[in-house]
Parts: sequence; C-alpha cells; structure tokens
Amino acid sequence: MKETNKLFANAGRSPGAVILNGLGAPEGEFGFYAEAFHEAGRSLVQGLRKNDPQFGLHAAKSYKAVPIVYLYWHAMELHLKSIVLAGAGVLPLHGRARIELKTDHKLLGLVDDVAQIFEAFGWDWNFGLPQFKTLADFRSIIGDLQSVWEIRYPTSKDGGAVLPTNFRFNLFEFCELLDSVYEVLSFKAWAALAELQREYEMRAEWRQYETESDPSGDGCL
Repeated sequence: MKETNKLFANAGRSPGAVILNGLGAPEGEFGFYAEAFHEAGRSLVQGLRKNDPQFGLHAAKSYKAVPIVYLYWHAMELHLKSIVLAGAGVLPLHGRARIELKTDHKLLGLVDDVAQIFEAFGWDWNFGLPQFKTLADFRSIIGDLQSVWEIRYPTSKDGGAVLPTNFRFNLFEFCELLDSVYEVLSFKAWAALAELQREYEMRAEWRQYETESDPSGDGCL
C-alpha cells in the first residue's frame, strides 16, 4: 500500500481509528473476520426490526436484505475456513493427508473438509439446535446458502439472474437460524486449536517416555 493514502490515512489513536492485521498472522484471524461480518449483518437486522416496522410489507424495501444475506453468507465461509485452519493439523496425526485451505467460495467443499476434522476429533454434528442434528442437516442448510452466493449482484457472470423471479423468504427467520449455528462454529474453531495442542502435547510426552524408558535408543523397551 502506498505511503500516503487519503482513504486509509494513519489516524493514530483518534476516535474511529482502527488497526487491522494487528497480529501479523492473518491466517489466525479468520474467526475474527467471521464474527465481524456476522455482527455487521446482525446489527443491520436489529436496525430493521427497531426502526422499520413496515419492512417486509413493501417490495421496494426488500433490497435492504441483499447486504445482510451477503454478510451472513460470507460469515459462514469464514467460520468454515477458520475451522479448517485451526484443525487441519490433526489429520496427519491420524494417518490422513493434510488438507489445504480452499481458495474458492464453494461452501459444500469446505463442509467436506470440516467433516474430516470433526471425524478425526470424534465430534458429532448434533449442535443441540432443531435444524442442526446431523451432518445431512448441516449440508442441506449450506446447500441452500450456497445457492445465493452471488447475491451481491443482481446478475451472474453469464448475464442471467442470480435469483429466480419473485424470490421470497423471511429475512428475520433466515438470520435467526444462522445466528445460533455461528456461535457453535466459532466455538468449534477454538476447540479444534485446543484439541490439536493437547494431541501434540500427549504425543510429545509419549516420545519423551519412550526415550527415557529406552536409553539405548534402539526402540526395545
């Protein structure tokens, strides 16, 4: 980035000043990004509920749903990628190939990677939520979400409509359904880091035990 930038000038510690990539380790910030996109979307929804009681009754106001759906969509992508980055290291420990972070925006592909990590940790897909009790439940919801991944534009790359004519849904119910699962996914990313660290420590302790029990180093206890 150029040194003098009018849009992103260094504001020091003035009100409104922000610091991004403050950790210097962006691969560890996917979870923070996910929570930020989710919170931005949720704030917009809360504003509609509070300040626009006629929302949903007039078609012209429906376009306010577009940025909210996109923010929620992107939050899901970031949450899934956060789990992959946090837990992918467990797979080689179980004799499986390590998965690399996908750079595309296909949510179902990310779910496949996350499913491998869940299996390696022995986690199930019952999130204690009515709509999320199995992997099949989760994949179904993600499939629905993937279908609108281009919603930030009215037309797709090939010039066709992104959404079918008279595409109707309840924005508030859409957000409520995903609000609850985002909390679970955020926890799973942190749990993956903790579980992986625990496995590393257990294996290190076992190697130390073997070394101390076999001073000759020939592998025969």
